[in-house]
Amino acid sequence: MGNMPDVRRAPAQRPWTAGVLGIMAACGIALTAWLLERLGWTPVAAFLARAGFGLLWLIPLRFVVAATEVRGWGALLGIRRRIPWLLLLWLAMVRDAVNTFLPVARVGGELVAIRLLRLRGVNTSTASASVIVETSVTLALQIVITLCGIALLLPVTGIHASLPALLGGIALAAVVVAVFVAVQVRIGLAEFADRTLGRALRAVGGRGLPLVPGLDRKVMSLYRHRMVLARCALWQLMGFAGGAAEIALLAVLMHIPLTLVQVFVFEALIQAIHSVAFVVPGALGVQEGGFVGLAMLLGVPPDAAFSLALGRRLRQLAIGFPVLLSWQWHEWRIRRLSSAQAAPTSG
Repeated sequence: MGNMPDVRRAPAQRPWTAGVLGIMAACGIALTAWLLERLGWTPVAAFLARAGFGLLWLIPLRFVVAATEVRGWGALLGIRRRIPWLLLLWLAMVRDAVNTFLPVARVGGELVAIRLLRLRGVNTSTASASVIVETSVTLALQIVITLCGIALLLPVTGIHASLPALLGGIALAAVVVAVFVAVQVRIGLAEFADRTLGRALRAVGGRGLPLVPGLDRKVMSLYRHRMVLARCALWQLMGFAGGAAEIALLAVLMHIPLTLVQVFVFEALIQAIHSVAFVVPGALGVQEGGFVGLAMLLGVPPDAAFSLALGRRLRQLAIGFPVLLSWQWHEWRIRRLSSAQAAPTSG
């Protein structure tokens, strides 16, 4: 009976969430179709035809990138002997798929991963703290990488930023990260996530998380392990390099000449755009528009950039949807087992 309030609230949230999801997805599809109409299907199809079955190489490359990023997460968890590496890899893929395709502020995947780790016997505070600290490290790196991408982009566009302006941007980024860390300690990120983001997680078929006593102390204890943080940051940087390698591979397959600077700018700023567009499922249309907009600034043909975006989109679909289905199947299996165990008790 204690769980009845949650069961009653979830159906009331789904229509609203589904409505927003449908509207944003429709707008994204419309934007993609408009871009395709403006650029022309023929040149885009030609670029995709050049790549052909070579696009399949993006799938194993993505698994390599995910496996690299998992090493950073595993360093924070510190439980490699208890959790199989393949399970952590699957959890990382679920996190990425949920954050990519569902409107959960790009952190819903973290809540899913915490819950699944808890079901595997991992202490909730350990799982939550590892995800929170990894998110902090990722945020800090993404801000720095985005600033580097902007610094490389400005000279190409003929705009030369002054050193004080760049230093000011770095200082502002440091303040943002410091505030994010302070919120974790002073306000209590666990309670915030449960009351806000947890609702979004329940609305898309998952379950909420219990509040975790002492989580803030666990988070701060991880922050004190600087070598562990450094290893996490290093693996995250390698993951970013893997994302840039994906764009480089697409360019090679489609015979699009890109310099290393252009590849870096594409990856750095597209990731930033993807994070800003968290309300749009899968950043539909926004990702494609970002590639085209950056191409115009970098001197890359817009139809070529749109083809790069479609190549990445095909990889996201090829991996993301099966992973989401596997997560939903796992949730269904957990509910079925819970119902089976509860039946004898109620009888």
